[in-house]
Amino acid sequence: MTAGAWRVLTGMTVATLLASAGQITLATLSGIVGAQLAPAADVATLPLAAVVVGVALSTLPTAMLIDRWGRRAVFIGGLVWASGGALLSAYAIVSDSFALFCAGSFMLGGNMAVVAQYRFAVADHVPVAFVSRALGALMLGTLGAAVVTPWLTLQYRNLLAVDFTGSFIILPVVFAPAAVIFMLLPLTTRRAAAAPAAVAAAVAATAGNALADLLRRREVQLAIIAATAGFGVMTLLMTATPVSMHIMDGHSVTATADVIQWHVIAMYAPSLFSGWLIARLGIRRMLWVGLALEGMAIAVALSGQEVLQYRVALVLLGLGWNLLFLGGTTLLTTAVPDAAAARVRAANESIMFGITALCSLAAGLLLAQLGWQGLNTAAVALLAVLALSLVRARRLNLTAAAA
Repeated sequence: MTAGAWRVLTGMTVATLLASAGQITLATLSGIVGAQLAPAADVATLPLAAVVVGVALSTLPTAMLIDRWGRRAVFIGGLVWASGGALLSAYAIVSDSFALFCAGSFMLGGNMAVVAQYRFAVADHVPVAFVSRALGALMLGTLGAAVVTPWLTLQYRNLLAVDFTGSFIILPVVFAPAAVIFMLLPLTTRRAAAAPAAVAAAVAATAGNALADLLRRREVQLAIIAATAGFGVMTLLMTATPVSMHIMDGHSVTATADVIQWHVIAMYAPSLFSGWLIARLGIRRMLWVGLALEGMAIAVALSGQEVLQYRVALVLLGLGWNLLFLGGTTLLTTAVPDAAAARVRAANESIMFGITALCSLAAGLLLAQLGWQGLNTAAVALLAVLALSLVRARRLNLTAAAA
């Protein structure tokens, strides 16, 4: 890779570490704080659902704003928006307002839609052959956040008089250096960086490819389903875990935070080698392995509700999500022509986060009505859809598509 590509990859990885602090804080505390503020048990997971709804509703506007104003302005604006959400969440805790806490969570979720665009910024700056490994390296930023943020969350939880307010007050301070990084990076797109003649040729070559035609391609469908199923199952179980552990099973906040921390570490630790594995062994095998890992997570969750079982299940869940998300993203990035990439990426984000939002909204209701084991059983349906899609795409040369 060129020096410029390394600069972008390094800067975006550090920015991801800082910007992901909001995501990890919400994953750790949203269920617990939501249960304390909620008027009823079956809406305790609503704040985390608000996060995912914020992601889903912000996906298309984010893509449109990037097209209009460029990545730098949108990435910085996302951090400002998230800072407002963090401060609103802290105020909600102080004022004992469940509705305001949901609103603050929604705002933090909006920036997660922006963070999701970081991977495309990296993909547009590295050679196609390095995309899977570059995306894996980018995920190390969130791995770093998973290690550091839970400590910050607990360390500053009593910064103000009301418990957990400090955990949110500290977030704007963490976001600020990421904004500085974006000011310094050359955040262009591959199309914008190309020569005008090359751009015209690429647009002409794909002019007849309407979005519906692109979405009918089996490799595109598999990419979207893999990322969506992996995200949906992960969200369903992770959203319910803090409430099930701390509120229903009586495990401590420290134990619950520890399980979530290990889960998030597992989500991003495979980035050390998952990109290499996809490049060497092919996308198809990695998607099957990811599916199997999430299936094993459900099996362990169904076996009991002690801390160890929660921890093992959530670790397996994180590992499976990594392979499904990275595999799906790599396939989507490399299977669609550059001139059509923005349209397909926007559709992918909308579908993925839309289904994920539904899973997050359903988590509290399923947990209240069916319990932890019933919720895990329901999650099998999403994995079944992915398995059928993999079988249906068995004749596709996915390795070549991702080369």
